[in-house]
Amino acid sequence: MILISATPSPFARKVRMALIEKGIAFTLQNEVPWHADTQTPRYNPLEQLPILIPDDGDPVFESTFLMDWLEHKYPEPSMLPADPERVLEAKLIHTIAEGVADATVLLFWEMQREHISTEWAQRQLRKVKGGLTDLNRRVGDRVFFVDDRFGLADIAVIALLGMQDIVINTGMITAWQNFAPDMDDWNVLYPNLERFDAHHRDRPSVKQTAPFMFDLAEKIV
Repeated sequence: MILISATPSPFARKVRMALIEKGIAFTLQNEVPWHADTQTPRYNPLEQLPILIPDDGDPVFESTFLMDWLEHKYPEPSMLPADPERVLEAKLIHTIAEGVADATVLLFWEMQREHISTEWAQRQLRKVKGGLTDLNRRVGDRVFFVDDRFGLADIAVIALLGMQDIVINTGMITAWQNFAPDMDDWNVLYPNLERFDAHHRDRPSVKQTAPFMFDLAEKIV
């Protein structure tokens, strides 16, 4: 199967990590989904990544649905706990991480505009700060977010933190501080998350999927 991905995308990274954790062979195809030569419209009417193209089926897309699809099609090893209540907890953490990632993407595009909306930027920054603060509280001093093994919640948070590393590496924090002066690098503000991330840094699925920014060659906004 083929996974169409984007190098900085936490949404695509989640799926890559799950495929590796489940031992599913796949071919990685990286794209910039906003460039004119992207293949995304061919496989996804929403023109978004990631897209998984099975060997014998229709393309599957949207990262949350893709994670569910993988659990259904390849149930072992499961990325979800056995206890239904803990499944809900894992999916809630996944939802929070997704929300922070969405807000970060919106901030990235807003910062590309000639006239930035202060109100819009501040609203998205509140989401970023609120979500990271909650995740920092939830993980506490634990190695895993839910139960005692690596799973969906951990994958979602690690993918999000990799995205926040890109925020640091591209100097975006300075731009954010114009709208929220108390913003700082995530690994400074959220020590529980920094410890959690450091613990899993050498895990194969984490190391092999480390994100990096691509070059945007075409006008986006």
